Amino acid sequence: MRLKKPIPPLSVVRLAFSDRKTPRWSSQIGKVFRVGYYSAQDGLDCVWLVNDDGKYEQATDHEFLYRYFDTIHWSEETRWHGKGRPKIPPIRRADLKTRRTHKAKTKAI
Repeated sequence: MRLKKPIPPLSVVRLAFSDRKTPRWSSQIGKVFRVGYYSAQDGLDCVWLVNDDGKYEQATDHEFLYRYFDTIHWSEETRWHGKGRPKIPPIRRADLKTRRTHKAKTKAI
């Protein structure tokens, strides 16, 4: 197998599909994760996936990451192990109370 470039922390990926090698992922297709900081102990091929709550939810390697996930955003983060960086925060939810809905205006012909 050809070595692939490690994906930087804070990149955003989406689970695109699963197969017989990844049956637990079938219910999570479409789920979006952020890539967490790498652990010096685990190395750069242990990719931690961070959920919407900012929790390190599950891990994979780059072979599976590039095979099963779409890359939505490739981060410019240069601190691979997160030293001196803040924790990855939860995703800020949309404020449904202040969001306005706009109806499309149509013109009768």
